[in-house]
Amino acid sequence: MPKTEKRSMSWLLRYLKPVKGKLAVLLIMLLTSTGLQLLNPQIIRRFIDTAASGGILGDLVQLAGLFLLIAVSNQLITIAVSYLGNDVAWRATNRMRGDLLKHCLRLDMRFHNVKTPGEMIERVDGDVTSISNFFALFIVQVIGSFVLLAGILGFMFTINVPIALVMTVFTLLSILFMVVIRNLGVESSKNERAASASLFSLIEERIAGIEDVQANGHVPYVMNRFFRTMRTVFLKGRKAWMLRVIPWNTTVVMFIVSVTVVLLLGVHYYIEGAISFGTLFLIYQYSQMLNEPIELLGDQVQEFQKAKSGMLRSRELLSLRSEIQDGSEESLPDGPLGLEFNQVHFSYNEDKPVLQDITFVVKPGERLGIIGRTGSGKSSLSRVLLRLYNLDQGTIHIGGTDITKLSIQTLYRRVGMVTQDVQLFDGTLRDNLTLFNSEVSDAMIRQTTERLGLHHWIDTQPEGLDTHLTAGGSSLSAGEAQLFALTRVFLTEPSLVILDEPSSRLDAATENLLQSAIDELMKRSTGIIIAHRLATLEKVDKIMVLGGGRLLEFGSRVELANNPSSHYARLLVTGQEEELA
Repeated sequence: MPKTEKRSMSWLLRYLKPVKGKLAVLLIMLLTSTGLQLLNPQIIRRFIDTAASGGILGDLVQLAGLFLLIAVSNQLITIAVSYLGNDVAWRATNRMRGDLLKHCLRLDMRFHNVKTPGEMIERVDGDVTSISNFFALFIVQVIGSFVLLAGILGFMFTINVPIALVMTVFTLLSILFMVVIRNLGVESSKNERAASASLFSLIEERIAGIEDVQANGHVPYVMNRFFRTMRTVFLKGRKAWMLRVIPWNTTVVMFIVSVTVVLLLGVHYYIEGAISFGTLFLIYQYSQMLNEPIELLGDQVQEFQKAKSGMLRSRELLSLRSEIQDGSEESLPDGPLGLEFNQVHFSYNEDKPVLQDITFVVKPGERLGIIGRTGSGKSSLSRVLLRLYNLDQGTIHIGGTDITKLSIQTLYRRVGMVTQDVQLFDGTLRDNLTLFNSEVSDAMIRQTTERLGLHHWIDTQPEGLDTHLTAGGSSLSAGEAQLFALTRVFLTEPSLVILDEPSSRLDAATENLLQSAIDELMKRSTGIIIAHRLATLEKVDKIMVLGGGRLLEFGSRVELANNPSSHYARLLVTGQEEELA
């Protein structure tokens, strides 16, 4: 629909505002290049007429030199125009890539749970690349083509009106046809981009699980999926291409008819002596030149269809809004923070509740241990606490403030979490420990790592904190990576800490070292420990037992341990730690 298209173009053109100065220079260069292209055929006509009439050799040499100078100058300008056009296009679309990535990072987990990294790479980069190609060629060729068409037709009306009218009719029909069918291949191009995103998603998913794929002999299955997905990409791409080339094929047929009529008229006027041989050549040259901008416009219709599909997909992505609305409250009490859950209900899907009527209170400075079978809702509880998801019902208060009223930055600044899966980034040791926060000093890093026992490992690295680590965690052992995660939390000095079984990947000696560091950290904060081993909970103040998303038991660890009928006491007696896994 035109209204939608107009909004899309307006949304896209705002990225060109920062480069409007370069666009002005580009327009001047385009006009200059067009003028030179129109001038050279005039020089050739004069050269032919001068030679035919037995003109002076010096005049012919001057005309030839002028022709060469204009041709070389035009070529240099063309190179500069191409460079500047691509520069403008990439500067504009790189801002768009940044906006898309920033927007995706702010979307809630419900969005990211259904989108694979491979698909998002295609959405953020692949779709925008098609827009970038359109920008670069559109600026250089579309504007230049219209100016060149106007110049050619203008000159032709000064030479021969009937021939000029034939060329004008051909030009108008070609442009009208391209305008009418400009959206013919947009939907197919959009489907082509979606198929390409699915292919990237498949490749990323299988490479991420390469160990399981190889260990279980699933390579043939993966290749079968790959070829089936590639076939879908091919079929959708072929359909999109066939629809996109219709404008070009149509204009070629129209051009052949137009040139035939123009040449017949030109020869007729030459035989009658109405025009010179040089003018006949000029008519032929201009008719050939007329085809070039028409073909370029046809190519741009194809690029427009591809770009519009990418444009619509990008706009669709930017139109998504996170369920998590940022609060405005930025102040919380100093020191350890209390925590209160009040009738909390939560589900990932409406028909499958994960947390049901969870109510409990943890006082500032206390430690809460959470146990329960797999799927009982332990990790989900930490996710809603960190506002990775919205609650279906109920409230959560931290430091007496509803977390929905808190700003996200304030929440993350005062609440820290250590998970079992530690993410390392491509960067230095320092960058990975501070998460690229330049305000954290080396002295603070040193002090914290000494308390954790990680400084010995750092001292063995060839460049200390400047040692480069690769993404994915292959540079560290499981235990070192866990200590890394704990160090990150220590450096932020949180007032409430969530530990998702921090010692699950450590040997006994390292676990003892880690436990003493955790004890020191908990002196300045409230602690929530999600446990898979009962030994981890020996120093907590309260115990929570979850089952089927419900609160089965909550109370003092000592009281529950001494109550033979409690779930916790029965677990201690039987030692059924596998019940917690």
